[in-house]
Amino acid sequence: MEKIKNLILLLGAPNDEQGQLSVMALNRNECAYNFYCHNEGTVILCTGGMGEHFNRTEKPHGAYAQAYLMERGVYERDLLPCVLSTNTYEDFMLSKEIIENISPDLFIVITSDFHMERAKLLQYKLIDYPNVLFIAAKSTVSPEELNLLSMHEQQAIQKILKSY
Repeated sequence: MEKIKNLILLLGAPNDEQGQLSVMALNRNECAYNFYCHNEGTVILCTGGMGEHFNRTEKPHGAYAQAYLMERGVYERDLLPCVLSTNTYEDFMLSKEIIENISPDLFIVITSDFHMERAKLLQYKLIDYPNVLFIAAKSTVSPEELNLLSMHEQQAIQKILKSY
């Protein structure tokens, strides 16, 4: 297998009961797609299994993200098998071995702008890859929803900081 230049870790987000990606998931997927289109030698690792708070269907969220990316033009060969995680901590824990085994020249973490601080914290605590780039997908959710999400993030970050 040829050396992988860029590996995107695309963090999961909610989808509805029909598997339709949420605005948050679409923002992240579009961000990953744009990077992929402009950077040869890029593969994408989608995260997200099933869970009450983000995906109540019988298929993992990562499969919906992959289907969306393929519809946009990402080659199936450039999509790694999904990581069946249920939260951000698991996104990194369950991806760690895959990332280390592939050892890409550049490891790219893509998540929402409001979620980036927690993603950075967990990447450094759990993986600490030497060549990492963080790309924040601009959130297009309502200001009210963004405020709630930001408050949730601050609580989650405090919990992480207390546990290390």
